Amino acid sequence: MSKILSTRVGRETEEELRSYMRAEKVDKATAMRKLLELGVQGWRREMAVQLLREGKATVWRAATVAGVPLWDFISLLDERKVILPIRGSDVIDDVRAAMKGKS
Repeated sequence: MSKILSTRVGRETEEELRSYMRAEKVDKATAMRKLLELGVQGWRREMAVQLLREGKATVWRAATVAGVPLWDFISLLDERKVILPIRGSDVIDDVRAAMKGKS
């Protein structure tokens, strides 16, 4: 079930929205929905990386928080040059969970 949301945006944001609408050939509602979804996805990835850096999540759990497959998340970490604060046992647990298809 979808919900209706409304918000106020600054002039620059509105101009960026219009640019996106032209580039993607979509109406305003579709553009806002897609950009909001992209923002939420980005936030989930950032939160997952932060949890991992703080040692509050394993790689597998962080990938789940990010909403992406494990290997995609590992690629993201590699691109960002994230050093993993994890123990060898965490890696073993993550591999076992991945092989079982569980989070």
